[in-house]
Amino acid sequence: MERVAKECRQATAAVEAAEAAIVKTIAADLANPEEVQRQADNVLRETVHVLIHSAGVSSRDNFVDTCLEVDRQVLQINFWAGVALAKALVPSMIMAHDNNDNNNSKNNKQKKNGMILWISGIQGLVGVPQRTSNVASKFAIQGYCESVRGELASSGVTVHTVSPGYMNTNLSQSAIRGNGMMYGQVDNTTATGACPDEVAIEILNKVAKGKLDFTVAAGFSATLAIYLRLLRPPLLRALLVKRFEKGKSNKA
Repeated sequence: MERVAKECRQATAAVEAAEAAIVKTIAADLANPEEVQRQADNVLRETVHVLIHSAGVSSRDNFVDTCLEVDRQVLQINFWAGVALAKALVPSMIMAHDNNDNNNSKNNKQKKNGMILWISGIQGLVGVPQRTSNVASKFAIQGYCESVRGELASSGVTVHTVSPGYMNTNLSQSAIRGNGMMYGQVDNTTATGACPDEVAIEILNKVAKGKLDFTVAAGFSATLAIYLRLLRPPLLRALLVKRFEKGKSNKA
């Protein structure tokens, strides 16, 4: 976090006549609901107009071997933490929009005064076996953002949902097994995934163009699965079963 903050300060300092950026970092355990709520209420409410919720943890195990506490932990980090932050921040975004409308009553054009950018994933579009906790959290994000987007459409606050494919991060290493232990392995799909920096640039460019709900770094198999879910659900189900059986064989 401090490294990113330093890069932000250096970026503004390199622009001639630019005002120096004031960048603060706040460490918070998103797995702790009370801490998330405390940070949202006491620190963030008055200073944030753009919420990018990119924190997330994945899961790796059969659902029958996954304890309920792991399900709760994954959903808390991936979904409930973002919900708490959004509920704390959006009211001030709406207020800023209303104030701008009052100050510019002669101009009927709406101004954007807030943004929620939520990083979901392809697994929020296709239910992959042995990822039940993660899939549940990502599907929740997709539906929640779609609903909130409709409510905030006239408020000047935009809601963007991004579904990345595989990226070369430590996501698989830090994934949680059904017993609560860390997975600790680098999946081949992760090792050969897209560069996070390039994906981040693509996301920002698409958001700047007004894209609200889109995929990035989605390979052929992921794109095919998304279309099959809409057009040929039985075929997709058969392929997912085959994937699961192949995974069991490899593990054996």
